[in-house]
Amino acid sequence: MATATGTTESQDKTLKHQIVVVDLNEAQSSHQVKQLRKGQGQLMTHVERIVNELIEAGTVKSTAQPVVIVVREHMSFMGFGEDD
Repeated sequence: MATATGTTESQDKTLKHQIVVVDLNEAQSSHQVKQLRKGQGQLMTHVERIVNELIEAGTVKSTAQPVVIVVREHMSFMGFGEDD
């Protein structure tokens, strides 16, 4: 299950638009991430479903252009280099 959180202009005066962050709550395989980068695969279908749910809930406007940014997490060696 995905979790969505948002930031509004009143919370941060530097933002011009609302930002919605969706956490998939589970690790994805490198193959799935590669497919997502190409706009294909099961993960892309999952992202499309989440965007549609956000539109239906009124969290995101139906006229908004969805943007997906894929970020790789650097794997630390035996716990060294973790920020948390």
